[in-house]
Amino acid sequence: MLSSKVVYILRYFDSTGLAESSRILLTAAGVEWIEEHPEWPQEKPNQPHGRMPVLIEKSTDGSPDFVICESSNIERYLARTYGFLPVDFKQAALQEQVRDLISD
Repeated sequence: MLSSKVVYILRYFDSTGLAESSRILLTAAGVEWIEEHPEWPQEKPNQPHGRMPVLIEKSTDGSPDFVICESSNIERYLARTYGFLPVDFKQAALQEQVRDLISD
C-alpha cells in the first residue's frame, strides 16, 4: 500500500471500453480519483506513447507524478498496489491468467 495520500487521474474517452476495469478497481480501492476526457486526436501527442487510457498518480507530498498507460498495465498496477492480487506468485499467476482469458 502507499504511505502518502494519492489522487488519481484516469484519462480516457467518455465511454466504457478499455478503462472500465480501471474505474472499477479505483472505486473498489476507495481512493480519490477523477476522470479526464482529452480532446482526441488533438491531445494524442501529449499522452504517453500517444495512447489511452492513462493513469496519473499525484501524491500530496509533492513527489513527482507517476504516469502510466495501457489498460492491462494500469489494472495490474492498481491490483498490486491495493491488494487485489494474491501475494503468492503462483496464485497471482493463476488469477492473472483468468484476466487474460477474458481479454484474449
